[in-house]
Amino acid sequence: MVDASKEEALLAVDLYNQPKQPRRLEAFFVHMHLAWLYLLHARFQRDKVDYRYRKRNGQFERVDGEPKTWELAKCVAERWGDNDAVRKNLELTLALRNKIEHRFSEATGLATSGYTQALLLNYEEELTRTFGESHSLADRLRFPVFIGTFTPEGARQLVKAQKEVPKKASEIIASFTADLDPSIRDDQRFEFRVHLVPKTGPTTDADLSITFVREDDLTPSQRGSFEELGRQGAVVVREQNRPVSNLGLMRPTAAAAAIEDRIPFRFRPSSEFPQAWKKLNCRPIAGAKQPQRTDERYCVYDEPHGDYVYKQAFVDKVVRETGTEARFTTFIGRKPTSKPKPLRRVPKRVKSTSGTPPRR
Repeated sequence: MVDASKEEALLAVDLYNQPKQPRRLEAFFVHMHLAWLYLLHARFQRDKVDYRYRKRNGQFERVDGEPKTWELAKCVAERWGDNDAVRKNLELTLALRNKIEHRFSEATGLATSGYTQALLLNYEEELTRTFGESHSLADRLRFPVFIGTFTPEGARQLVKAQKEVPKKASEIIASFTADLDPSIRDDQRFEFRVHLVPKTGPTTDADLSITFVREDDLTPSQRGSFEELGRQGAVVVREQNRPVSNLGLMRPTAAAAAIEDRIPFRFRPSSEFPQAWKKLNCRPIAGAKQPQRTDERYCVYDEPHGDYVYKQAFVDKVVRETGTEARFTTFIGRKPTSKPKPLRRVPKRVKSTSGTPPRR
């Protein structure tokens, strides 16, 4: 069962790394989830955990005459607690697998690359911890050869592709991550991201072309200086690259209007609106060195225009926090101004010059 699991994982990676494979992201998820399913079944079997469904009378549920076994979602829920980064990564990728639009597969693959990489690394960790280092896939999988952000044109194409992510996929990711604890959202087991720094030092016989240095292993001074790491030739894990997009999002004026429409008070883009994003701490202040570091649940940085656009989740959150006078005062820091009542229109009377009532 472990061997079958490893074969599925290797097939998943092989398909994913084929540039001309038209459905490579979907194929990766399908085979990677099978790898996880077989691995967890093997773990349960080793630990004598009965992973077969039973009826109320104790008899097995059967499919084509065979006992029905736990699906991956059930296995994941049994293996990890609710607030675990590995579990959340698996649950998100399961949700994404069913929503992949084939014509936008490449764009979706780019937007989910951190989750797919974490899915594989978590598998390797679970595999070797459960059944030993001899089962590691490290000697069979290599760092892929690619262009990506190594060239200016490659970087431009990646930014362009990221803007083509289908709305359904973006909504799944946004809604799934919105309520996650920050410690889970920033955990590399949930989403794996890297900052690449070319090696510049001399090569030794024992040297590897790529060295991974995890954030937890860095000293405070190393975290603040990539120049030193550049000389060491390191790949630093976990530097967040926030999404840059304005598809379906609102600029401040539109977002303020959407909020005001749903509450009984004035909500102006020049006064209440800035107080709201500051209260939620959803974006950096003007002139920040890293303007892209936003709270992705509510706001993203629009790089071409050098400003911010806001999500529906931001509008919904502010509406909840300002719906009453007391909540508005606490959230914004001052009492609200009621909306002016609409003027009542009185129909004009038409005077008759003939002494007879006018026709209507």
